[in-house]
Amino acid sequence: MSCLAVDENEFLQLLIAFDEMSSSSSDEEEQKERPRKRPFKHRKSKGVVMFRDDDGELKVLPPTMSLWYNMYCQTGCQERMSDFHSKFRRRFRLPYDQYRELVEMCTADSMKEDGTSLFKRWRPGKKAALTGKPAAPLELLVLTTLRYLGRGWTFDDLEECTAISEEVIRVFFHQFIKFGSTTLYNKYVGPPLTVEDAIDLCIREYEAAGFPGCVGSMDASHVEHQRISFKHRQAHLSFKWNDKTLVRYDDMASTLHDGTNPHCNLIFELYAYDENNLIIKERYKGGWLIVDNGYLNWGVTIPPMKDTDTRAQYRFSKWLESMRKDVECTFGILKGRWRVLKSGIRVHGTDKSDMMWKTCCALHNWLLEIDGLDKDYTSDWEGELGELNATDLPNAVRTLLSNTNPSARSYAGRAVDEEDYFQGSLVRDEDGAIIVRHMDMTDFRQRLITHFDIAFKKKEIIWPKARLQMDEPYANVQP
Repeated sequence: MSCLAVDENEFLQLLIAFDEMSSSSSDEEEQKERPRKRPFKHRKSKGVVMFRDDDGELKVLPPTMSLWYNMYCQTGCQERMSDFHSKFRRRFRLPYDQYRELVEMCTADSMKEDGTSLFKRWRPGKKAALTGKPAAPLELLVLTTLRYLGRGWTFDDLEECTAISEEVIRVFFHQFIKFGSTTLYNKYVGPPLTVEDAIDLCIREYEAAGFPGCVGSMDASHVEHQRISFKHRQAHLSFKWNDKTLVRYDDMASTLHDGTNPHCNLIFELYAYDENNLIIKERYKGGWLIVDNGYLNWGVTIPPMKDTDTRAQYRFSKWLESMRKDVECTFGILKGRWRVLKSGIRVHGTDKSDMMWKTCCALHNWLLEIDGLDKDYTSDWEGELGELNATDLPNAVRTLLSNTNPSARSYAGRAVDEEDYFQGSLVRDEDGAIIVRHMDMTDFRQRLITHFDIAFKKKEIIWPKARLQMDEPYANVQP
């Protein structure tokens, strides 16, 4: 029998290894014998909408099989429906061709690689990192945003129609209003950059209506914010945010007042009487806005008179109120078209409210461009007031043309001293034109009343209206 020489250290290592092997095998046997505290459950597939296949098995409905995808996103579906385009615009506000253009714009944004993409997570063909599922289709997500803005739906309602989770729709909506308040807003919303552009757009219309130098009308509109903070709510209830406050933060009015607006270089003329009571023309420089009686007494913001003493003042105020209805109608159309502005904004933060408002304004202007209402707004009434059709005249204008005594309609107020209208000295430029922004509001308004009265008696006033059909002439009109 032979003997082997074994080192002591090697022998100890062998014993430790044998002990570890025996303990691990015993632990495995113990785990096999140990019963589970609760039975093993297979993870169920999650989905917002379920359906049963032909074998009766319950499965998750993918968004590409949803109702909206089959109705509006499948190619060729619009040709099979006779009234598809009219229904699509009524349901989603945009025509179908412009909807496809909007989807292409969002798709192009998702392809950006410079880190500025808002829709990168919904890039076509991209899959989720954890689940491997394809991203929600951009076509459906754009539809959800249009329906949310247009009809004031909730994210839960949209989940039922698209089979896309409420959270995904919410995240996309917040990204879309960022896109709408920047890209779309800069593309479709903005004041005229030059005086020539302003003349082509609106100044000619106001001049024909008897208001030379007017560059637009201004007003504010209330929009309910259902999730406003307590601090902002209390500030609103304290009446701190009124027209006098808002006009200081409005770019158009404030730049007209401080002289940095391009319209401050506008030159126009007003009728006036000289010392011999002869009609002359005076030159003025600058632009002004039509407002109501809640604004500051700036020379660039002209409201109607609350109390009138003469027929000329009454006629001017009523006509000015009628011309200011364009901004009121714009707010009405905007809230009727995008019902979320009427039913109430349900997002947190005033910055998100501003984004929603700008997005709706951008889409509204886009629709005006689609319908051909963004330009060529001309006065189709040719001739003098005495040659117009009485049925085409607005009620306010018919009142002006009547011989009714204004005092009988409770428009006559206190007697107004003419000295109240001529306060301060006039500031002229190097060419002798009177600078409007340096004038007192009452002074400049009285000069506009005099001009309007002379132009009205000369029958030079034209009521602007687009594409008006001329019928029988309206005769026997006395100014």
